[in-house]
Amino acid sequence: MTPDTGPEVLESVLGPHSEGANASAPLSRAAAADIWDRWLRMWNVEPQTAAEIIGPGYRVHLPSVGATVDADAIRDAEGMARWVSSFREKFDGLHYRTERGPFVDGDTLICRWVGRAVFRGRTNWSSDVSGAPVTWVGVDILRIAGGRIVEAWTQGAETTKA
Repeated sequence: MTPDTGPEVLESVLGPHSEGANASAPLSRAAAADIWDRWLRMWNVEPQTAAEIIGPGYRVHLPSVGATVDADAIRDAEGMARWVSSFREKFDGLHYRTERGPFVDGDTLICRWVGRAVFRGRTNWSSDVSGAPVTWVGVDILRIAGGRIVEAWTQGAETTKA
């Protein structure tokens, strides 16, 4: 985000923040960093970390084209852990790292990431040639309530530059 990008721009992308029971206090940078570190641990090493970070009423928003899962089927920590495990099985050496962030806006954290792996020929993507390396770049936006992720927007794309 640039200095002239304010909450109104984020709201135009994400929609208005929830009111009432799902509303939460502003997120500290330290809390955002801790949640992001555990999010990466979930994706990189231990899918069961989802039980520590996914909150009640969880929703994940994914692009539908090329998706490896139905986002509407992921509603809790167990579903998230299943998806992460299933996704990891499609690759060798899957690893994500933070490139920028986390940035904090109220109850939301935003990070840009880079992921690298080797295809195993299991995604049905046209670029999936078993043994071929792949690199993605992307952005995850995580809304936090009660110290847990209650909503996630994740967007990634293959790249030859990272």
